[in-house]
Amino acid sequence: MPDDFSLTPMTSAAVQLQIYVEIVDSDPAIWRRLRIPAKATLQDLHQLLQAAMGWHNRHDHQFKTEASEQATVTAVFSQDIPELLYLYDRSDGWLHRVRLEQTLSMPDGPAPVCLEGEMACPLEGSGGVWGYEELLDRLNDPDDPEYVDLWDRIGGDFDPDYFDLSAANQRLSALAH
Repeated sequence: MPDDFSLTPMTSAAVQLQIYVEIVDSDPAIWRRLRIPAKATLQDLHQLLQAAMGWHNRHDHQFKTEASEQATVTAVFSQDIPELLYLYDRSDGWLHRVRLEQTLSMPDGPAPVCLEGEMACPLEGSGGVWGYEELLDRLNDPDDPEYVDLWDRIGGDFDPDYFDLSAANQRLSALAH
């Protein structure tokens, strides 16, 4: 993520939003549950999603809304919009569904924070949901002619089934400072 990024200054942590984020069409589902400041803008939300999911902010993004990126997430959801679509990397088409689960007026802890999630973030440049599934199939096929090269390219410690909650929260915490 860009070193010069920080969240829009939050004047009050008294209200937070709990959101659920899932990569559309991922199977098994790749998802995160977050608590974010209610005053977060859509630009902040982009950075929060990057950190929580584990993306590296190397590609373009777009929210499927008419609101500007300076609009607060609260304002977007208060327009009777039950969910928001977020597209990361237009060429690969990583579409995320962001759903407001609840507004917390007296939260138990700081925000932003990732409460839970499942599955590792897909590899950047892996071709979207279907390209990623194909890559995983190939990584599980020692008879694939590029098996060793693929593992060398992504690193032998990659586990698509493992979500590291602590690492996600470290990335989120770094944004808030």
